[in-house]
Amino acid sequence: MGRKVLFSFLGLGDYIECIYEYEGKTSTLTRFIQTSILEQMRDEGLQELVVFATKEAKSQNWQDHENEKGFFEGLENALQRITPEANVKLVEISSSQDEEANWNLFDTILSEIQEGDEIYFDITHSFRSIPFVALIVLNYARLIKKATIRKIVYGLFDPKQPDIPALIVDVTNMATLLDWTIGVDQFLKTGDATAIKELTNRETGTVFKNRTTSNEEKQKVKALNQLAAQLNRIGQSFQTCRSLKITEEIQELRNQIEVARDTQTSKIKPLAPLLDEIEKKYEEFRDDEIMNLFYSAKWCSENHLTQQGYTMLLENCITAICKVFQINEIDSEKRMLINSAIRILSENIPETKWKVKEENVPFVREMVSKLQPYKNNFAAFNSILDLRNDINHGGARESQSKVESFQPKLNNAILALKPFFEKMSSTYIR
Repeated sequence: MGRKVLFSFLGLGDYIECIYEYEGKTSTLTRFIQTSILEQMRDEGLQELVVFATKEAKSQNWQDHENEKGFFEGLENALQRITPEANVKLVEISSSQDEEANWNLFDTILSEIQEGDEIYFDITHSFRSIPFVALIVLNYARLIKKATIRKIVYGLFDPKQPDIPALIVDVTNMATLLDWTIGVDQFLKTGDATAIKELTNRETGTVFKNRTTSNEEKQKVKALNQLAAQLNRIGQSFQTCRSLKITEEIQELRNQIEVARDTQTSKIKPLAPLLDEIEKKYEEFRDDEIMNLFYSAKWCSENHLTQQGYTMLLENCITAICKVFQINEIDSEKRMLINSAIRILSENIPETKWKVKEENVPFVREMVSKLQPYKNNFAAFNSILDLRNDINHGGARESQSKVESFQPKLNNAILALKPFFEKMSSTYIR
């Protein structure tokens, strides 16, 4: 388990003594926000502090000093006086602000973060690009060092009202925006809503745990949570090739989007602007059952689900045939026989060489006849059948396709088979 550690920056100002307030509790009189945060959050187990300071800030505010204005206690002694139990480390950083200095700052902060750290981040005396760099480092550390951001805080001191307790403001939610940025980017590029669902669950949990949240507000948040869950369910449906359920799931999503549009809530704010983008992601899916089968394969290709795209394209060709000719689309034997009929038709295999059981010959013969008008469309079907098998067998074959070839060939097959689905759609009796 990692440490609970506060990262903070020490500035150059002649800080005025004040009392800080956080969640109704007040601190010891201090010049430094660092002592107040450690004091106020002592009950959370926060006892580690890393202070980043330039050489100038170290001279000005780390050590005691005296000038024409009087004597000023330094942070080092203030910590020993107010929070003597704290483990403190001072790290010197450059006062430069060029690109090289920013990269050095990145490396310096990252090197101070240990595996699994729970980080409290004070941005009160950060300046210029430091908060920006530090926030990027923290986000990076979450990925490579499994660190978590417990709190980001800011001391809101007003020098014009030094006698009024200065609030310690919690701005941790701003870090959550980074998570949302990653989650939204992942969804828009791949259709994977896992991160959006997890973030919405987290926000929902926070709202429901808050005793001051009204039942009306809880219901609004619940509606958004259900929307995120449905979005994730659709992504999983594509990932696992649930082709017969996808249209139904998308329609349910549309229903929930309408509910969400009517839900006015200040909670889970990043989800609301996504609604239009979510609709665009599935806008091609409408009431045409046959074309929706085609769009499922196309969607997989566009969202980098190559293996699923091959499976959807091939299986949905057969499903379309089943729908048009009123064959049970979940009858696995009939589907295999339709597959055989396509191969027979496209390769002009004479009946004497069919590898079909005698009792199935009449059905295959009937399908070959019915599919005759679509013969020219099946060349693409057969061309990708081998590629699909290559993927499904993990490339454990003598003849293997190059990894770079799968996506372009899938795209070509989708274009080639679109006329087939359009013909099927035009003859389908709904």
